[in-house]
Amino acid sequence: MKVNFETERLIIRPLVPDDAEAAFRWCGDPNVNTYMIYPLYHRVEDVRTWLEGRDADDPDNYDEGICLKSTGELIGSGGMRYHPERNAWEIGYNIRADQWGHGYTGEYLTALLDVIRKERPVEAIDGIFAAENSKSRRVMEKLGMVYVRDTSFDKLDGSQTFPAKYYRRNLPQPAEHCGVCERIEMTRNGLNPYFVKELETGYVVIGDHQRFEGYTLLLCKEHATELSQLAPGFRTAFLRDMAMTAEAVERAFHPNKVNYELLGAGKGRHMHWHIFPRRKGDTPKPGPVWQVQDMNDDRYLPSAEKLAELKSALRKELDLINPSIILR
Repeated sequence: MKVNFETERLIIRPLVPDDAEAAFRWCGDPNVNTYMIYPLYHRVEDVRTWLEGRDADDPDNYDEGICLKSTGELIGSGGMRYHPERNAWEIGYNIRADQWGHGYTGEYLTALLDVIRKERPVEAIDGIFAAENSKSRRVMEKLGMVYVRDTSFDKLDGSQTFPAKYYRRNLPQPAEHCGVCERIEMTRNGLNPYFVKELETGYVVIGDHQRFEGYTLLLCKEHATELSQLAPGFRTAFLRDMAMTAEAVERAFHPNKVNYELLGAGKGRHMHWHIFPRRKGDTPKPGPVWQVQDMNDDRYLPSAEKLAELKSALRKELDLINPSIILR
């Protein structure tokens, strides 16, 4: 698919047959070709034939030229191709060897992903690279992709087989309407009376109804459905923030036990943590809180004074646990 756009340092444009000589600088370089699926090119004319035979209008294949904004020279190509059997967009790229190590591939692919997502849904990106290719591993990790399984691939001419790694990143999906997103927007605008603390990955709020006194939620800042959709670093921090919030709930409200649930709400099922302080006899029989039919009854709405008391107690404990990672 032909697209044109710019990033901070790059100009992205469709490849054309007249790019053959510039493209030969990587297509014909053994160092670049070491782990590539295509055989090494030996003549500029063969690169031109490849460029002339490409279907540049394929809506499932964004394969563009990568140019330096500072000089205009073409230094690589690549992009993403949709694979319906995996419901994922596979990344692929070639960069001229003298341009390695500058972060151009990640800069391009991050921007391309945004471009594609404006046109159609992207639920996942994935990639396969030779196990020995540490440079491609770093590119995929910087894109938030994580190891899925070992695999292998062959060069197109069958001359070589590479042990390989399959990496993938599941992506959060936008929601047409989301109650959690609305609550977060209220919080950011200072309009959520239940707001307690902003953490690195989410917002701590007191639950609307206090059938279980001290009931607290942690609303994820990213509109994601599953933990697997979060970038690895963010996911780790989100789990840490949940544990810290639960510890503060335990200290502030002194339950016999704390229950944790990760649920979703609204279109797109925006995930968020429910943290319930549990006490002996708080349900008709031992078991989860959801057996209680009146949990959201209005009589459990806290008064303004009670809400202020709950928020103050929880905020105090959050401050004591680790104030260095709390934003406000």
